[in-house]
Amino acid sequence: MRSIGRSIGQAIILLGVVALVACQPRPRPDPLADAPQDVPTGSTFTLNQTIVIPAGASAVYFQDAQLVAQSGLRQHYAFCRFGTDDPAGTPREIKPQPFTVGGVDYEEQASGPVGEAISLTRMNLLTSQKVQGYNMTCGLPGPAESARFVTVSQINGAVGGYFTLKRLF
Repeated sequence: MRSIGRSIGQAIILLGVVALVACQPRPRPDPLADAPQDVPTGSTFTLNQTIVIPAGASAVYFQDAQLVAQSGLRQHYAFCRFGTDDPAGTPREIKPQPFTVGGVDYEEQASGPVGEAISLTRMNLLTSQKVQGYNMTCGLPGPAESARFVTVSQINGAVGGYFTLKRLF
């Protein structure tokens, strides 16, 4: 009799705990948060004109279809960073060529160009010879309370005539 009473008591406690958990409010997604945009693997960034990554730098920055210094990036406007992870001792000239997107990573709280927390879309690029090492990282500088990923239109607006993005559907 005692074991039946104990089992019933445990069942009632378990049901109570389950009922309390079920009543807890669920966090709602932030309606202002943008979903990561779809730049699928296999898409192509075509470099339309020669660019030079300066000695000591690992990348160049684009905003409003112009090459800009990292310190010249304006908040709340999309930017893209093209380059590698490591600086080189000599300038690197990159001639017009296609780059295939080999993978895409999304970071909701990355460190932006001037140290602020931003959402970044990083596209790992392959040359036509399948050489890895270059990447295109795009984001919106400036404070944000939730994830704000760039759209494909914003990426195209940032890189302008320097690159053409052709998405693989």
